[in-house]
Amino acid sequence: MSFPRSMGKESCAEATRAGESERTSLTQAREGFSCQPLIVILLSLDEVIHMKQWLLVCLVLLLFGTTVVAMPLCNYRSPRTDIFDLAISFSYHYYNDPYGFADYDIDTGQLKVDYTRLFDSPEFGFDIAAKSDITISVSSLSPFLTTAEGNFKRYFSPEVLYFGFAGASGKSASSYKTIGLEVKLGVGYGRFTDVTPLAKAMKIDAYLVKKGSISKHLDDLDLEAIAYEIDSIATYETFADLLDVLQEIIEGTGFIRVGELDALDIYEIARIIEDENYVRYCGGDVKVGIGYELLDPLGEPNDLLGTVSFNYAFTTTPQAQFLVQGALSTLSGSYDILRTHELEITLGYNYLIAKRVTLFSSYSFSRQMWDGTPTDIHSLSLDLVLTPIEYARVTLGIQFRHEPYFLEWSQDIELSISMDLL
Repeated sequence: MSFPRSMGKESCAEATRAGESERTSLTQAREGFSCQPLIVILLSLDEVIHMKQWLLVCLVLLLFGTTVVAMPLCNYRSPRTDIFDLAISFSYHYYNDPYGFADYDIDTGQLKVDYTRLFDSPEFGFDIAAKSDITISVSSLSPFLTTAEGNFKRYFSPEVLYFGFAGASGKSASSYKTIGLEVKLGVGYGRFTDVTPLAKAMKIDAYLVKKGSISKHLDDLDLEAIAYEIDSIATYETFADLLDVLQEIIEGTGFIRVGELDALDIYEIARIIEDENYVRYCGGDVKVGIGYELLDPLGEPNDLLGTVSFNYAFTTTPQAQFLVQGALSTLSGSYDILRTHELEITLGYNYLIAKRVTLFSSYSFSRQMWDGTPTDIHSLSLDLVLTPIEYARVTLGIQFRHEPYFLEWSQDIELSISMDLL
């Protein structure tokens, strides 16, 4: 990710001067610390299992609790945003009861694949999302659900937030008669922007203050100058050249205690910049359009659809990231939305508790309403990830799920240890 060469240092200086009025809020966010995620960690397993409703309420409060804080990170603007993520998980458990009781036999597994890609530039942008959830069983048919969606948007001009879009989506499931496929056209409003460079600059600042290498936090202008250089990494011939420039900026503030940064400081700065797993972004968009079913998954006649979708993301500190997504569409050509529709909402919240401890949480809700009869599915997950060394992870995961005809919420608690060998 890089700024065009034509912007130059002068353009950077002009842009950073505009943020001088936000110095107080940026400093407050940099020094602030939220202990909200610790509430979830301190809950015992018994409390988590027997207090699912309270857990859901606490999660919602946790997600929205940070909105009262100023959002200086979201004031950063990058002309090009390119964010992607791919997650794959697999598990399988087989057990044959030695006493011959078939009810105690276990033959179950699960494969999950989740891919997202978000690109935004002044002229155009696109987003791609694909998700697959397959239940594995050797002795019986394996149910599955796979969805995929992509949208291309063209802005009316680089200076405005309005755009037109075209997209397509598909879905397949073990309960469907065939693959579902639809196309759509419409208009929308909004943009996404990658604020990772400024978030990394604030992490560098926090490290140097904590270590005592600088006497106080860097000014907003210096932070934004560091962020600009990080964002321009592709324009440097070597990574060492970038580190030299960042060292000059930091030492030029006059806050250095011993005259210059030491080798450990330079190493930590390099580690923060090179961390590709650390991403922060802000913004959002709203799309309104019409669609047409090319293939109906239930074998029904193809219908004209009305669609509305939205995405919104923000971050208040370098530690946190919040995301909410939603989509609403009519089903089977009905325009009585209250009685016939399909609704999906997803909330996600990540929090960096400590240097090697991260909390991932998400809640999703989906509803298919047919002639006033709803079919609702709730899913709640919490993952506490410990990274003791760079290539190893220890994950404690808790998942709850509720579907129609469930007598109670399903509960899944899993402890896993993984390591990257290559």
